[in-house]
Amino acid sequence: MSANWQTVLSAAAAFLLLAQCTGTPPDPPADRPRIQLMTSLPLVWGEGASMESILSGETEPAPVYRYWQDRYDVAAVDSLENLADQNPDIVILAQPRAMAPADLADLDAWVRAGGAAIILTDPDLAWPSDLPLGDPRRPLVSGLLSPLLGHWGLELVADADGRTDLARLRLGSHAFATRGVGTLEPVTAEARADARCDTGEGGVIARCRIGQGQAIVVADADFLNAALWPGEARRSPRKSGAVRFIDSLVEEQMNPESRKR
Repeated sequence: MSANWQTVLSAAAAFLLLAQCTGTPPDPPADRPRIQLMTSLPLVWGEGASMESILSGETEPAPVYRYWQDRYDVAAVDSLENLADQNPDIVILAQPRAMAPADLADLDAWVRAGGAAIILTDPDLAWPSDLPLGDPRRPLVSGLLSPLLGHWGLELVADADGRTDLARLRLGSHAFATRGVGTLEPVTAEARADARCDTGEGGVIARCRIGQGQAIVVADADFLNAALWPGEARRSPRKSGAVRFIDSLVEEQMNPESRKR
């Protein structure tokens, strides 16, 4: 799918979309964070969406994206070339497609200047798809952000045994089901001097200070798949542990105190 076609779909979807249960879900933020989302996952339009299926209402966004629309000022984008001018509160990369070198450079520069990013990059995505192998609309099987991560002093590593069995992942106070979890390992050969990443939770998550900005990197993305959630959470995403985990990362990135660490 070309970038222009993706942009057309984004505009159509935005127009039409205007018209694991843990704890008590948080209230929406008083000021809706402005978020730009890049993803290869079928979150925005559903799998295999076309202009016809969008216009006919045959396709709909994934539960997590519907929730984000209600809670945040979120825009799906396929380029970051105007990132500095648009200057969102947060950029979320959720298993994005292969990014142009210019996009990676723009994101790196924006974060170093004080921006905030949340990156979900999975080395072994196990997201089911009915689309044929080789179809560019299929979710990206393995994260392709090595140049950016290496610049920040990180390497994404897949499970040595290639396991994609259903697993229970706990990150902080949030627990949810997922598959194919990777790890983030520190590397120093390519890292810039003004980048410092601290890994935790068994290496599944890294919190990075990059110049004046910060990035949170998670070595998994399958947990966004609502098929892994309990039925109650699919009906009401606010009750999903996976959704609440992302909420906690957004909260952390929006907290001025976290930027002083």
